Amino acid sequence: MIRRVGLLLSVMMLGALELFGAEYASKIDVLKGERWWGVFVVGGRTMPFDKPFPKINLAEWSEGQTTPFLVSSRGRYIWSEEPFTIEYTGESFLITSPLEEVKAVTGGRTLREAYLVCCHKNFPPSGETPSLDLFTRPVYDTRQELGFAPTAEGLRNYADRLLEMGYPTGTMVLGAGWQRSVGWFQPNPDLLGDFGALIGDLHAKGFKVMLTVTPFVSGDGPVARHYKGSELLLHMPDGRLAMAEWAGGYSAMFDLTQEQTPALLRGWLDSLCTQYGVDGYVFDCQDGVSQMCYASSGTQDYLERWTELGEGFAYCQYTISRSRGFEPYIHCLSLNVPLDSDILKNACAEMINANLLGYPYTILLPNMDSLAGLDLQDYTLLLRSVQLSSILPVMHIQVAPWKIQEESIAKALKWMANHRVEMSEYYASMIQESARTAEPILRHMEYEFPRNGFIDCDDQFMLGSKYLIVPLLDKNNTRTVRLPRGIWIDREGKRYRGPLVTTVTSPDGYPLVFHSGK
Repeated sequence: MIRRVGLLLSVMMLGALELFGAEYASKIDVLKGERWWGVFVVGGRTMPFDKPFPKINLAEWSEGQTTPFLVSSRGRYIWSEEPFTIEYTGESFLITSPLEEVKAVTGGRTLREAYLVCCHKNFPPSGETPSLDLFTRPVYDTRQELGFAPTAEGLRNYADRLLEMGYPTGTMVLGAGWQRSVGWFQPNPDLLGDFGALIGDLHAKGFKVMLTVTPFVSGDGPVARHYKGSELLLHMPDGRLAMAEWAGGYSAMFDLTQEQTPALLRGWLDSLCTQYGVDGYVFDCQDGVSQMCYASSGTQDYLERWTELGEGFAYCQYTISRSRGFEPYIHCLSLNVPLDSDILKNACAEMINANLLGYPYTILLPNMDSLAGLDLQDYTLLLRSVQLSSILPVMHIQVAPWKIQEESIAKALKWMANHRVEMSEYYASMIQESARTAEPILRHMEYEFPRNGFIDCDDQFMLGSKYLIVPLLDKNNTRTVRLPRGIWIDREGKRYRGPLVTTVTSPDGYPLVFHSGK
């Protein structure tokens, strides 16, 4: 959990330093042969860093999830309690912080040793996890099929069709238009009828329900009119409401940095759970980050308070947040671009990096807006996306299965969803182990096999300590595989002796999976 006492002390120190204009500057040189990961949990930066990047202020960065944490292949790490400003020259990290002198600390000799020392010292796992249902059964995102504002009929039909087609039960995610008015956290009876009865029906069918919530408020709606002129809404310096563009149009925003606002919103969220049986929430504020600078205490504090809203909900997901890592919620890697093989390769790398930075509960969300009219090659890329998702900690299905016309693709998708349930015991054990030990769920090959030539290997990974996963990331069923030292056995029982770089063809078009034969 985010430590409010620590935050208050940090704010007091920051205020004192600002009064005197003090700032700590550090220059951390990269050692010979040393490679670094860090800062950008999501953001498209190639890791380990292979080229310089310009100065950025993590407290103001709005393009994705960041963390004041870096870790190296030579057993060093960099950490700070609060966001800093950082630049990478290719030879050194230049860091400025108003809080402390940021240093490189030696935690051991390897990537794994440095990572574990930093985690347990600075953001140790609490042992808490999101609901294990989110890892052992699929998450069905209804927003692609049912849109921004789902209806009761649409949701019941969605659940029934999944069951009729032989899909397992899981968790259903609803779009943000479930509300009476944006910012009014009450179900819309015109769309959803008796909301408690609807949730009860979905529960009876075996599904859990998560609602998408945002900090947005309809500018001409009842909430904005009721709180007009109050501090609960975010204002620009000239007194006008700060407005953000998002899927629901142009909207005002709640000001989470005002003391009474988080308590108000949390009360509404708790009421939805107790009154109607809602299981949890997807907290989506990504389109509002650019406006958070108008909050009196800035973007960083706004995001920290937004993150705190989800504390205690077993079914909880964030598109962007501010936490130390290992918080018990699902972290969303959103790809706002159409599917192609490059995007899938980048997504695979970013999933591995996120696990290496303390964010093990990560999902992949590619843009599915152009699903209609896809040709066979594109359907294959869709299959690759779902295959990758089916291996990740959370299997997130965005496309309605009945929309897939290609029979082989539809059959494969159903098999993967049911196979995930068959693997539920292994996934549950990995999640619980990670919550105790801080070990990543998806493990970089360099993490598991240090100094074996895997530093730049970002398109295959270990799933826990048991399985080596080589996903198919384009339309081809054949790809290069890099095996560590030892005996490795594939799904067909074929044995390979490593170290070995070889080309392997998947006989059935599914990801390549190997386990150690010692």
